[in-house]
Amino acid sequence: MSDASSNNLSDRVARLADRVARLEDEQAVIATLYAYGTALDYGNRSLFLDCFTPDADYVVEMRLSPEGSFRSCGYQELGAYFDSHTHAPDAYHKHVTINPTVTCNGDRATATSYFMRVDAAPATGPATVLAFGRYVDTLVRDQTGRWRIVSRRCEVENL
Repeated sequence: MSDASSNNLSDRVARLADRVARLEDEQAVIATLYAYGTALDYGNRSLFLDCFTPDADYVVEMRLSPEGSFRSCGYQELGAYFDSHTHAPDAYHKHVTINPTVTCNGDRATATSYFMRVDAAPATGPATVLAFGRYVDTLVRDQTGRWRIVSRRCEVENL
């Protein structure tokens, strides 16, 4: 094998390794986005907090009723938010994350996704969409390799 073809193969392998690493990072970010909803729906506090960095900033903007907007910063406030939220079996709902777009740049990533919260129906009616909107997230990869949300803006576009 000539040096030129050997270099070409090495370059192709390196590019392939970079693409695979990028795809793995994007999938790991999306897994964090999905874990957030699962944790809220089923009352898994440790999984919920594990989605965030200890100093994370979480802002909920109520677009049609701004007076309902709020902010939680750090594990203590995020934990209080989690504790005040409904969970199964007291309330059945699903936080659905849709169309995530992820851009990774080293150990930082940005993600934008749509969401909706679907609530179980009373025995006599259909399920309802309680809320919908958009998440705008910044994530960081920690020393363990886990992607965590450092900043989340939840833009609620109804209610």
